[in-house]
Amino acid sequence: MAINYFNPAGIPLIREKLELKWAPDSLFLESNRDSIVVVETPSKLVATENDELPSKVDKKEQSKQYQKESEKTDNKAIKEETEVKAFSEPKAIKLEQAFTLHNKGVLFIDARDEGDFLAGHISNSINIPFDDFDNHEQKLAEISKEKPLVIYCAGSDCDLSILLGNLLFEKGYKQVYVFFGGWVEWLSANYPIERSPESD
Repeated sequence: MAINYFNPAGIPLIREKLELKWAPDSLFLESNRDSIVVVETPSKLVATENDELPSKVDKKEQSKQYQKESEKTDNKAIKEETEVKAFSEPKAIKLEQAFTLHNKGVLFIDARDEGDFLAGHISNSINIPFDDFDNHEQKLAEISKEKPLVIYCAGSDCDLSILLGNLLFEKGYKQVYVFFGGWVEWLSANYPIERSPESD
């Protein structure tokens, strides 16, 4: 301990308190699909009394123009649907936000040790213990960096989720959420859980 104290690159004996910025609720609002604007095709356009009827050439041009605009819109929609907006840092989320993401099929990663995970965990989550990361890192090979992830541990007194969240963010995962309430809060809310048969 004395050598560690005088060594400028010594290992801190007490972990610093880690802080995260909270994700805004606006990230979790459902998009209103009923508000899509329908664009009429040129063949459905009706001239009013003051309008001149378009010639056949105009109709062909309008049809070509519409097709181009339609392709642009479709390509943009596909791009927006497949692209993940990268965060500038991991975001902390609350219980209801975590539950919303869980219902959307977002992958949850448990940062606790394997024994705690087997004793009980959020349903459909996988275990990548922060303290044994090297032995579990191969699980990341199957996880796309384009997909959002939710990291959790025991609860607000546990910082393993923050540490693992920061590590995954540094490894290039674009949308990392840290569920701050963790296992304890999820369990008390009676949300879906799983237990390993070996833990019984």
